[in-house]
Amino acid sequence: MVFKMTTKIDPIYTEHIAEILALDFYGNNHMACKVSKFPPSENNTLSFSSSIDVEFFIFPKNSIVIAKPEVVESLVDKGASVVISSEPKYDYCRLFKHLLPPPFYGVHSSAVIGNDVILKEGVSVGAGSVLEGKILVGEGTIIGNNVVIKNKVQIGRNVRIRHGSIIGEDAFSFGFSSKKDVKPDAIRFPSLGGVIIEDNVEIGNNCVISRGTFGDTILGKRVVINDLAHIGNEVFISEGAVVTANTDVSSRVKIGKGCWIGQSASIRQGHVIGDGATVGMGAVVITDVPDDATVLGVPAKVKDLG
Repeated sequence: MVFKMTTKIDPIYTEHIAEILALDFYGNNHMACKVSKFPPSENNTLSFSSSIDVEFFIFPKNSIVIAKPEVVESLVDKGASVVISSEPKYDYCRLFKHLLPPPFYGVHSSAVIGNDVILKEGVSVGAGSVLEGKILVGEGTIIGNNVVIKNKVQIGRNVRIRHGSIIGEDAFSFGFSSKKDVKPDAIRFPSLGGVIIEDNVEIGNNCVISRGTFGDTILGKRVVINDLAHIGNEVFISEGAVVTANTDVSSRVKIGKGCWIGQSASIRQGHVIGDGATVGMGAVVITDVPDDATVLGVPAKVKDLG
């Protein structure tokens, strides 16, 4: 069975796409009125390809492809026009960020905004969200529905927080009593820190980001957190790192610049993930990870990529 994977869009020409992206194009000035995965299955379809192996694909007429320089001539020979890009997927996303209508800006009537909350220009707060405490939200930030932001939270510009996330709640830390002459007891440790989210961060649906016990939990610029992730207290995530879905990052972990933390990974408290490192899907990290290393397994061990 073959499924058609195309979606209609308003007509757009190769020349216009290249102009929006400030890139060159090669081939005829085709018109696209649909988008699809690569390779396209219908005429007049826009797609992108990060591959440099396209020799064996069959193309319909008048396709537009955002593709790498290495495959330009091959794709044009097949009848496509090519917008030349060193980062095709990124430029495809840039294009649709320009083309798609902007989201609604404003505060929904059902949102609760505390007296000490400061919302800068162009902030959107969705239905049922609650912002209470000393909270600053920077320009152009979009907060989805049913988000809870509490206590001390500073959010930068152009941040996206998707639905159901909780930011700034107290840390999961307790003092326990086990004296024989008293009933066992647990008292939650006081959380006196906050959360700092820098510019252009994306936080997925139903994430939990705890505030610090003494210092702050910090997400650096351009960090991406996927759905259902848990970020513990006083975690520091450096610029450009990606934390994928269902990941648990325990307290005081430091994640370096440009790291990739795979789905359902767990990182034990206090460890350092070096710049550029990759933590594989489902890995359990119980030691520090060197710069640029890839770790896999339970417990996670460095993989030799040589």
